[in-house]
Amino acid sequence: MAGGLPRIHRELVQAYRDLSVEWAAYLDMIGARDTAYKTELDALAGAGRGPGDADFDEVVTQQLDNDSLNRMLCGNLMHTTTAVEVLRNLTPVWVPQAVNDALASIEVSAGDARSLTGIGGSGLFVFSKSPIRARESLPGGATMPEVDVDGVLWWTKTLERGGASAVTADRPRRLMLAPLTRSRDLQWLRGDGWRSSTLTEVTCFDVTTVRGADVPGPLWPCVELLARIGTALQDNILHYTDGSIATLDAA
Repeated sequence: MAGGLPRIHRELVQAYRDLSVEWAAYLDMIGARDTAYKTELDALAGAGRGPGDADFDEVVTQQLDNDSLNRMLCGNLMHTTTAVEVLRNLTPVWVPQAVNDALASIEVSAGDARSLTGIGGSGLFVFSKSPIRARESLPGGATMPEVDVDGVLWWTKTLERGGASAVTADRPRRLMLAPLTRSRDLQWLRGDGWRSSTLTEVTCFDVTTVRGADVPGPLWPCVELLARIGTALQDNILHYTDGSIATLDAA
């Protein structure tokens, strides 16, 4: 896959772009449905039927469900459009298997995400050999397939109002992490945009670079892996060279 990094990069940009179009189309449908609910509620109210009436309350419930779906799709659209912009401005980094071996001896305390600052504000790692596995955590206890993590895309979010200037070297950052997999087990769940991409997004979640970060258990290995890389880069155990990460003793 090392020689295919430019292609993988292009595929990811296209996948997120296609998903943006997909979510926008769904939002148009949701908007039309919301208009229909409002019209129906106005008609019921005009007929003297309001809260407490079975038909009125049923439409209100449907409208609330529609609003919840709208918020979710808006979040999806924001995520995919941001991912496209981030990917356009970065060069993917190859992580050979030797780096996985070097990282094994680096200890990261449970919940300690401070070393994530060492990986930079944004980037894309693609691994020669998957170092970890991950599973998306869903509300209600639904179980998603556990898959190999073959790459991670990340970027910085701001912790407070004030834009990018609010993020400085001496204060915590909030990073959006998107682990990626070569597995096809998730493509049918994550959207049609992933069909033509070598890598598929496993999930996305944010983490603040503090001690005691709140991260779902199945996703902590992803944070721990990047924290190990951040520590190794800060301590000069690893370094960037020719579009990849290498140990200091590597030629």
